Amino acid sequence: MGGNFLGGAVALLYFLMFQLCGVTLAACFLNKERRYTQMILGSAAGSVLLMWLPSLWAFLFSFSITAHVLALISLLMLTVGAVFLKRPKLLPNDFPGKRKAFYRAERTLLLPLGLWLLFVFLVLHSFRYQNGEIWSSQCTYGDMSMHLGFITSIAEQKTFPPMYSILPGVKLSYPFLSDSISSSLYLLGAPLRFAYVLPMLFAGAQVFFGAHLFWQRWLRDKAKTALAEILFFLNGGFGFAYFFPNLQNGTDNFTRIFTSFYETPTNLVNQNIRWVNVIVDMLIPQRATLFGWAVLFPLLYVLYRAVYEHCERYFIIAGIFAGGLVMIHTHSFLAFGLICGVWLCFALCRRVFRGSSAHVQFTAKVAALVLMLLAFGAQFVTPKLISRESSVFLYLVLVCAAAFVLFVLALLTMAIRKGFGIQLVKTWGVFLLITLLLAAPQLFTWTFSQASGDSFMRGWYNWGNLQDGYLWFYLVNLGVTALLFLPAFFTADQRRFTVCAPAAVIWFICEFVVFQPNTYDNNKLLYAAYFLVCGVVASYMVEIYRRLRTLPGRRALAVGALVLCMLSAVLTIGRESIAGYCLYGDSQLKAAEYIYENSEPEDTVLTDMRHNNEIAALTGRNIVCGSTSYVYFHGLDYTERETDMQSMFSAPQANCALFEKYSIDYILVSAYERNNFTVNEAEIKALFPCVFDENGVQIYKVTF
Repeated sequence: MGGNFLGGAVALLYFLMFQLCGVTLAACFLNKERRYTQMILGSAAGSVLLMWLPSLWAFLFSFSITAHVLALISLLMLTVGAVFLKRPKLLPNDFPGKRKAFYRAERTLLLPLGLWLLFVFLVLHSFRYQNGEIWSSQCTYGDMSMHLGFITSIAEQKTFPPMYSILPGVKLSYPFLSDSISSSLYLLGAPLRFAYVLPMLFAGAQVFFGAHLFWQRWLRDKAKTALAEILFFLNGGFGFAYFFPNLQNGTDNFTRIFTSFYETPTNLVNQNIRWVNVIVDMLIPQRATLFGWAVLFPLLYVLYRAVYEHCERYFIIAGIFAGGLVMIHTHSFLAFGLICGVWLCFALCRRVFRGSSAHVQFTAKVAALVLMLLAFGAQFVTPKLISRESSVFLYLVLVCAAAFVLFVLALLTMAIRKGFGIQLVKTWGVFLLITLLLAAPQLFTWTFSQASGDSFMRGWYNWGNLQDGYLWFYLVNLGVTALLFLPAFFTADQRRFTVCAPAAVIWFICEFVVFQPNTYDNNKLLYAAYFLVCGVVASYMVEIYRRLRTLPGRRALAVGALVLCMLSAVLTIGRESIAGYCLYGDSQLKAAEYIYENSEPEDTVLTDMRHNNEIAALTGRNIVCGSTSYVYFHGLDYTERETDMQSMFSAPQANCALFEKYSIDYILVSAYERNNFTVNEAEIKALFPCVFDENGVQIYKVTF
């Protein structure tokens, strides 16, 4: 709905202006970084600024053109001020010569570039117009409609803070900045598909190249960096094994990967395959995860430079962008907080126990082993002695967290007594202060109010495991990475171990506590831990390969290991590249177009609760209640509305008060409503004029 070529051009220029200013700011404040590093970090900064500046002005002027003009002015003033103060060198001397040297030295960038190009293809494939209809791929068939609804409703209704269009009157607590960045482009006149896709393409580049920057800095080895990228982005366990038996009797068992709905080697629920592929099932359908990682991975690079390479001014930069992460992706903010906590602990230990690094590392490895044994051993008491959802597990984590905090406070006290107080205040103190000042208003305004329900933070053991033993579950799901993690983790040198250690803490917490109604969503935290795990496992694998240089056939063994690591992912990506499902048919698009052109942005339409609701997704108008797969897993109560909707459809004349209660302006009646509710069409026709009627879809104007 809406949008045209001119609007798309304006939106593109607006978007690129933020990208350009972000890169310029990076050149100002990260002037010692390489140019391509400045471009990656600057691009991420530009996207964050485009999410936040219009939103800040929207508190005063709603989510309007005025707010966006003021956001652009603010951006230009900030950039001009930074350039005037820092006077950065935007282009190096002898640019052509340095370009050639760059191509020779940085060939490893071809791998993240290739992954990004694959991502671009899959994103474009996941939202396309085909024969006058809107089609999705397999992975976006579920979530894309929700995100389109957020994008269009924020832009159309302009209310700020935004409200749920699928549950009118309820404040939108979902991390909406990952969608508001597209709302900005849509508001400026971009077609919906263009507004949806463009920020995702840039975010994908920020994810792939940001991860590359971090691993390259941490592992200090091109081969290890490349392998870490393969293990993480082309992840997959041994799920492929379920599709190869009985091939001698026919290929049906194998070809169902490419024909059935969600029966892939990385997402096969009947066989308890739950560790989905990062590209297909995390980055493409889950926009909050995509944009969260687009900040998290570059942010980890910046914090690594601050903590492990003593670039003190990077603490300020890290604090600014960490504070803005809450309403981009709350899970990434939490994961980043846990990583910071562990890195801070090791930083304090280095100051307090100078000369005892070996003892500190040994003690930390013992502590990590204890956490892992607790997670492993809990399977023997559930469910025989303790139920899987027992609050005992929550208390266990809280006790461990309290012990950790007390230990850090003790270390901090000792560090201050040893004379490190001023240095800690200038580094970690400044970082934490900036982060908390920026994050606290978001947490209290949105996150805590949503997460206060009983369905959020609670005890739950082993998150997504439906039926298998603990070790078997991870072996089948994580594959080679699971086999090598323990030896890689416990034989790692000091730097690799301390950087990766937060993974053990995150994994421990996620095995005993869930943070949302859908227990499966713990994987949004676990993948942050897995990101670190892939680095240490890749390092271990490369070192083994190098030690076996005299072994005949080692290259064949290495190729075989890579095939085992990648085969499930390759098959899943192959499936996604050909998947196609009609999300909105011709009649749905025409009905949505009528509502868009003939209603006001704040109008409410009575429809059924299907997930692919064209009114909510494409017009930005309100519906009484959206799909339970959305509202339930956001912790929202919808039961009364569902009952009232049934009453209005089945007996509209007797329930006029309900139409007034929900301020309903239109009624949509299609095959969905007829199948999911008892629709009294005769009474509806008698009460309300039919203003749209095409191919079995009617729209009635509510006139009282």
